[in-house]
Amino acid sequence: MTKITVEMSRIILLLLIISLLLFSGCTKSPKPIKIGLSINLSGRGGTAGEYIRDGALLAVDEINNQGGINGQPLELIIKDDKNSEEEIIAADRALIEQGVITIIGHSFSQNTITAHPFVTSHNTLLFTPYTGTTKLSGQDDLFFRTSVDNTGYGKALASLLKKYEANNISCLLDMSNQSFGEDYLEQTKRYYPGKINTVRLNTKKEIDWDTTTRSLLRNKPDVVVLLTEVTATGMAAQKLRNDDFQGNLIATLWAQSPDLMRYGGKAVEDLKLITFVNPENNLPAYLAFAKKMEDQFNRPATAGSTRAYEAVQIISEALKKCPASPNSFNLKTVLLNSQFNTIMGPVKFDKYGDVLRPIYEITINNGRFNNLGEIVAEQ
Repeated sequence: MTKITVEMSRIILLLLIISLLLFSGCTKSPKPIKIGLSINLSGRGGTAGEYIRDGALLAVDEINNQGGINGQPLELIIKDDKNSEEEIIAADRALIEQGVITIIGHSFSQNTITAHPFVTSHNTLLFTPYTGTTKLSGQDDLFFRTSVDNTGYGKALASLLKKYEANNISCLLDMSNQSFGEDYLEQTKRYYPGKINTVRLNTKKEIDWDTTTRSLLRNKPDVVVLLTEVTATGMAAQKLRNDDFQGNLIATLWAQSPDLMRYGGKAVEDLKLITFVNPENNLPAYLAFAKKMEDQFNRPATAGSTRAYEAVQIISEALKKCPASPNSFNLKTVLLNSQFNTIMGPVKFDKYGDVLRPIYEITINNGRFNNLGEIVAEQ
């Protein structure tokens, strides 16, 4: 080989190395698709938010391990709304400024009502597994939920009251989530003809439990309905049982958490809850999810983490069907035109982004939630 040929070979090799280095330097990781999670993590009831966060994180981790959204990673940005109106808007504004396509939130109906006009007016889809108020039902907007609304809950509660032959009830209503509690009660009154004694408290303020309990028992109720978050539900159960109330206690999905047994102790034994989250779910996908929750977070699957995981999975599946550069509007179109098979069963949205799902009566037996069966409500 001549000297010129050797030099040419070296030059060609050098050019190849340079081109490879330039090419590798220009190669970028796929742009992530961002979704937001806006929930209460540090205000009162923040433990429930931790369950929600963990379920969402697990779902995003699984999705990315399986290739993300058509090759693009899914990025979850979490904000603490601190369970206050000012912080709700601040959290959602920060998420929108960071370019999220949808916000999963908020933990309470009242908080979602606060967020709704702000989020949707900024062309961002608001997706909640936690909001029951009918004030957001039947609207053609950028709002979706996997939670049934209070129409279904009102019918279910009326059916249970009939089952337990309750002609006279007391209801404890937590005004910290007024849009949920008052609406729940209003929907129940449409189907329940008996007498209702309503007692109000606010779990964001100091509670006089002795006065509250006396007010609940003043009309000698057959049943006491607890439209309260988990802490207040457990405390109310203790106070009522200590005052020798022997009737049925009925609570809501809002209190469906392992923390209920911690706050209520033996007083919540045999308490009934109305919920769409089946505590005896035997679907293989759910059992796999529950095991991963235990393994990765050292916590059992809860109603909160289950709903968060399901929400992220639905959004992910819908995003995969969207055009190459998805936005809130084509995401909405896909959500409306798809059925999703989830860890809790099939989900199909109506034209307004609302859902119909089975509603169950569950109870606490030996410190565990047990399913007593689906509530078939009268129409």
